[in-house]
Amino acid sequence: MDFGYQRRCLLLAVVIFLLQVQLFLVVTLAKTQVPLSSSYNISGRSSSLRGRELLGCDLFKGKWVLDNSSPIYAASSCPYIDSEFDCMKHGRSDTQYLKYSWQPDSCNLPRFNGLDLLSKWKGKKVMFVGDSLSENMFQSLACLLHASSPKATFQHKDSLTTLTFQVCMPL
Repeated sequence: MDFGYQRRCLLLAVVIFLLQVQLFLVVTLAKTQVPLSSSYNISGRSSSLRGRELLGCDLFKGKWVLDNSSPIYAASSCPYIDSEFDCMKHGRSDTQYLKYSWQPDSCNLPRFNGLDLLSKWKGKKVMFVGDSLSENMFQSLACLLHASSPKATFQHKDSLTTLTFQVCMPL
């Protein structure tokens, strides 16, 4: 197996972890119904009760634990991930690495819920600006949301990609 693909697979796992941490913080702060801009100041001190609870949780101290629940999405079924980041397509035969999740020592991260995130972000726009790492984070988020809401309009023009997810909630 090509070492370059192993590095990309590892990078993808790290990117997905970082994205899940960011999404956890955004969803948790959104539950407080306090605007994100006022929830945290530069020093990292929170002005909301839920934010104070999070301060006791160091998201960066923990370990990877086996999570027998299925992966949230399969790269092969996501239309937004670049094929060079599809590890299985390029010869990785094991799937055990897909069954690990990050567990902080001092708190529990809930499993990602795409419909919950989409309902909280309804009518809002999110922009990823940066290099290929940002692009990979965008693709990971798009795949996580696609697993929950497969209907989306997709537009790729030059180096700008636009996705609009439409959620059909049951009555």
